[in-house]
Amino acid sequence: MTAALNGAGVSFQTILLAGFAFSVAGAISMFFSNYLSARTEIDSLRIDMERERMEIETEPEEEKGELESLLQKEGYGKKEIDVIMARLVKDKEMWLREQLRHELHLYIEDLGTDPVSKSASAGVAFFLLAIVALSPYAFRLAPLPALAASATLSLAALFILGSKVFTLRNFTPKSGLESAAIGALAGGLLYVAGLFISTL
Repeated sequence: MTAALNGAGVSFQTILLAGFAFSVAGAISMFFSNYLSARTEIDSLRIDMERERMEIETEPEEEKGELESLLQKEGYGKKEIDVIMARLVKDKEMWLREQLRHELHLYIEDLGTDPVSKSASAGVAFFLLAIVALSPYAFRLAPLPALAASATLSLAALFILGSKVFTLRNFTPKSGLESAAIGALAGGLLYVAGLFISTL
């Protein structure tokens, strides 16, 4: 958005005001969209869990056969499967957990996820990213240097968020580069749009 306003030639004061309003509105939107998504996933997990629990109670042989087939596909031998199933049929909650994990790739532990804290993190991350992009306009720079600084900071932030650089086990530089490339394309289009609007 700041690229579009810069291209349109509006004052830095207007860019700062509009950018801050965008940062706040975007952060709130990000929070609620993530919260609703997380709640939907949890509700869906509960429905799947109750359905599988009912099937284990009413169709135990069929569910047992499904799980045995899945374990076999994962490379377990017959003796190993027999040992596993003998243990699971004695503990239906454990059976339910394994049925969900192998059949639907769902995890009961996800029910304990706090949608508020996860969504708040997404909202804060968006706000900080937007403020980073906005910060060069707080200094007395010419329009093009301000745009260049804003773009550089934005692309760096997008790479960091996209690549998950702070979580080394999940570090994926390709995702970071893709996020930065998309951000660069969007910023370029917005700047061109701003230049076009300034000519009207």
